[in-house]
Amino acid sequence: MVHPTERYAILQRIIRKEIVSETAAGKAHEWWLRKHNPDQDIPKQIYLLGQGTIRELFDTYTNQYGAIEWEEFINYTRELIKQNIMV
Repeated sequence: MVHPTERYAILQRIIRKEIVSETAAGKAHEWWLRKHNPDQDIPKQIYLLGQGTIRELFDTYTNQYGAIEWEEFINYTRELIKQNIMV
């Protein structure tokens, strides 16, 4: 995960619509302002998990926050990677 100040800067760029989802559906539905906004609960909780493989983060997430479908978790991590928040 990137440093919190970098995450905040990315969040501000999303809010100002300077960076948007790379997909047509994501742009049309403003995913990065809505569901995949890095300040929403699930993306923020994933960010706060820290370092690890996707599987390790998934296991930690389910232990800390409860059940989430693997595909849904992957979708959130994919968007965090595209936003350059998760590397």
